[in-house]
Amino acid sequence: MTVEHARRPKVAVVLSSGGIKPLAAIPLFEFLDESRIPVDLLVGCSGGSIMSAMRGCGYDSDHIRELIGRVAQRGLFSSIDLRAVLGMGRLPFGRFDMRTGLVRPTRLKRALHEMFGDRRVEDLSPKTVIQATDIRTGDGVVIEEGLLTDAVYASSAVFPMLPPLELNGRLLADGYYTSSLPVMEAVKRGMDVIIAVIFHDPIDTRPNDYIACLSNYYTIQGDAITRFQLALSIELHHHEIIIIKVPFDRPINMWDVHHIPYIIDTGRAVVEQRQEEILEAIGSFSGPSATVTD
Repeated sequence: MTVEHARRPKVAVVLSSGGIKPLAAIPLFEFLDESRIPVDLLVGCSGGSIMSAMRGCGYDSDHIRELIGRVAQRGLFSSIDLRAVLGMGRLPFGRFDMRTGLVRPTRLKRALHEMFGDRRVEDLSPKTVIQATDIRTGDGVVIEEGLLTDAVYASSAVFPMLPPLELNGRLLADGYYTSSLPVMEAVKRGMDVIIAVIFHDPIDTRPNDYIACLSNYYTIQGDAITRFQLALSIELHHHEIIIIKVPFDRPINMWDVHHIPYIIDTGRAVVEQRQEEILEAIGSFSGPSATVTD
């Protein structure tokens, strides 16, 4: 004789790319904690991988704010590789290839180590997976094990600013290129309720420098990929995908830590509007009912 009991839904939180804007997910995690809704899987891409990793490390909201405010400084991106700059113009003494970036990554890697130390991806709780891109093949790569600093760096290594990272025989760069909102990973892993958060940049209608123009192109590309992958994920998923779009009314760079209060307040306003929907999705889940069989 066996007894089968109803089970609670398996819950995943998927965080998109977005530099430091995924700090806007802090109010979501606070709401889930207050509502005693356990999360079974975290999936992050680029900036979302940093937030997912901090949550997987067990950092509370105050610790997360303090860490980002302390380490996310413009100086992380100020060490320019002059040979790479010359190489872009094919000038003498220049060199630019698929392993090159305009910024030397030493300071950023040091900051990530300050945040995560020697922690490994497979040791995080809840289970955390990180989206990257194999730039040799164009395939999306999901990192489930190894040094957390390596995984987060690879997921965030945006071309042409940062060089890719060679990891397990693959040359990995920003997960944004293949899946800026990797909802499909949660679908594949049998999650019942998936909360997918998009941190959306506005289009700069008057870009006046290289970074602003590049950001516009990334926003357009990311929106297109996300629309396609969300449609496919919704078609294949068996229960509920809650899409939370956090819109920002201004461009925010990775080092704009003075915007942290605005980022979190923006996230809180959106999450408060969606709380009932999240609770309803959890409450309406009908897993296997309690039955007795011979």
